[in-house]
Amino acid sequence: MNLRDYLDVLLRRKWLIGSILFTVFVTTAIITLAMTPIYKATGRLEFTLQSPKVTKFEDMAVPQTQTREFMNTQSKLLISDSLAWRVIEALDLVNNPSFNTDIETENDSGLMSGIGSLLGRLFGYSSEVDPAELERQEAEVQQRLLKTFMESLEVKAERDTTILNLAFSSENPAVARDVVNTLIRSFIFWQMDKKVQAASLANEQLGKQIELARIRLEKSEAELNRFAQKAGIVSLDSRMNLIYKQLEAINNALAEAHAERLSKEALDMQAREAGISGMPMVIANQLIQHLRQHHVELVSEYEDMLVVFKPDYPEAKRLKAKIDDVAAKIADEENRILQAIRNDYLAAVKNEEGLSAQAEKAKAQAMDLNDRATQYNILNREVKANKDIHQSLLQRAKEIDATMGADISNIQIVDDALLPVIADRPRIKLNLFLSMGIGLMLGLAAAFLLEFMDNTIKSVDELSDRFGITILGVLPEVEDGLKDKLDDLVVCDPRAGFSEAIRTTRVSIQLSTTGAGSTQKLLITSTTEGEGKSTIAVNMAKAFAAAGDKVLIIDADLRRPRLHKVFSQVAPGGGGLSELLVETKSLDDVLSTTDQKNLYFIPAGLLPPNPAELLASKRMHQCLEELGKTFDRIIIDGPPSVGFADLLVLSSLVNGVILISTLGKTHRQALQLFRSSLANINARFLGSIVNRLNVQSRFGGFYSKYYYQSYGYENRSPERGTESSLERLKSSAAS
Repeated sequence: MNLRDYLDVLLRRKWLIGSILFTVFVTTAIITLAMTPIYKATGRLEFTLQSPKVTKFEDMAVPQTQTREFMNTQSKLLISDSLAWRVIEALDLVNNPSFNTDIETENDSGLMSGIGSLLGRLFGYSSEVDPAELERQEAEVQQRLLKTFMESLEVKAERDTTILNLAFSSENPAVARDVVNTLIRSFIFWQMDKKVQAASLANEQLGKQIELARIRLEKSEAELNRFAQKAGIVSLDSRMNLIYKQLEAINNALAEAHAERLSKEALDMQAREAGISGMPMVIANQLIQHLRQHHVELVSEYEDMLVVFKPDYPEAKRLKAKIDDVAAKIADEENRILQAIRNDYLAAVKNEEGLSAQAEKAKAQAMDLNDRATQYNILNREVKANKDIHQSLLQRAKEIDATMGADISNIQIVDDALLPVIADRPRIKLNLFLSMGIGLMLGLAAAFLLEFMDNTIKSVDELSDRFGITILGVLPEVEDGLKDKLDDLVVCDPRAGFSEAIRTTRVSIQLSTTGAGSTQKLLITSTTEGEGKSTIAVNMAKAFAAAGDKVLIIDADLRRPRLHKVFSQVAPGGGGLSELLVETKSLDDVLSTTDQKNLYFIPAGLLPPNPAELLASKRMHQCLEELGKTFDRIIIDGPPSVGFADLLVLSSLVNGVILISTLGKTHRQALQLFRSSLANINARFLGSIVNRLNVQSRFGGFYSKYYYQSYGYENRSPERGTESSLERLKSSAAS
């Protein structure tokens, strides 16, 4: 669908849309004007997150840290039932008719109850009221009044501020103003009363808690002292406790001995594995260095002597003995140093073992002390906790005493409610504008809903685009003045748009079979009755006859025939198609002439009980074959297609089937079924003729007036134009 299709829907449904719009608008106007005026009074309050302090102590309640949460809390408090009932009682709204609309009913009920009680006492009957029932009635009245109050109250926070707007609506402007102002002041007093009451209750409760804390503190201190005396604990401070000090000193000495033992052990292992000669203490020993130097000198002297003398030389032997003596002294000195390193290592091991034994003893004593100190610490912590609690409670009690009644309220009145002079509701202009919009939307919704539910063909393009049907012609809606002669319109008024369309359709039918066969026998039908198939069949037959063809029109609708009313001529032998098919009449008996030249007619005849069987008989086929030899064009007016087998029988006997469609009446399912039925029997479907097209609303006045009325007929009367045309045709024929 495109925009033009939507506009077409709106034009077709304009009266529905207008009716719904008018109904909604008028209804809204009547209801709005009949409503009682409601006045709204508005006041404003400003809140601070924490009220100013006269003292330096903290407030009883922890202040809200989030502005949004704080404002939501205040809004909920303002619409609480307890505060609302305060206002109702303060203004005596229970007895105010503008607020309690049921007060007259309640008074009448009270009066009737009083009369019943009086009559009961006169006649000796007990008329005592059940207290439970009376309480229930009072609760119902209270709940109803609270509901009315809440429905009229409006609390709204201004964005990004701590200001609240309070509004109350009422029929009485004075009541609306008084309720807002009373609500503001009642809320402020209520908040202050809550603080004072909370402080009093807190002070009383703190007094009890302080006494309990004092008793627990004294008891815990006594238990701590008894246990310390029994366990022999003076203090657990390491600076004052001998066991802890001894353990600490032994641990320090043990750590040093352990380090020293590891160092000497490493030195001893190095001396034994790598040799003592290269050790630092050997290298640093002056005696060993002197002996090594003397040994080197002797060795050098001995080697020089061996160059000249042999080793057995006496002087060489003496020198060799000195060398061996010096080497022995060096070895003795190194062994002495090695033994000293070993002795130092063994001494360090014994020292570490002794300190370890002392550490174990000290540790056992400390662990024994810790076992006794565990319970001591538990009792000591309990004493400290009780002392802190007692001190905190005393401090808090002093703060409450100091701050009670000294707080300044954190609520300030920004604007008091003024007497409203203009009614807030009903808003006449807004309601009317909304009614127009709503009415228009409802109208459009109804229009498109009906359009969606309507399953009929809406446009000519839908036939060709959606169903692939060839459009043979489009017949416009006939004017009201020409409907009484519609069956003969193509002859009596050839200038009419309908007549022009019939002739255009005739040409389309003639040209549609170029190279594809003949259209001698044509069947004209429709999906349902009332679509104008008989009228179009008659006018089409007359158009072909006017074009010079010898035409026969057959009324094959053996269920509800109509052509016998159009052609009043009676066949020479009487009867019609049904008599011809049962062979009680011959072709000459049922064939009739008409007022128009070249046009002949066969009526339906008597209505048979089995029309489909007659039409499917060999007699029907033989008659059509025989008539085809005589006539140039045979037009059969058949029955509607839906629900009847007659159409399928006739479709197999003709050269082409033409469907009459009416926009807004021909159903899509019927059209689809029609096409499927013809395809199943391989019937030749030429196309469709669209009937009763409203060209004014669909294509504009230009197409209707210009194409069907003005072209070729300007400034002529119907009589003159027809006469001149006939005269010209006669003169042309004579020449």
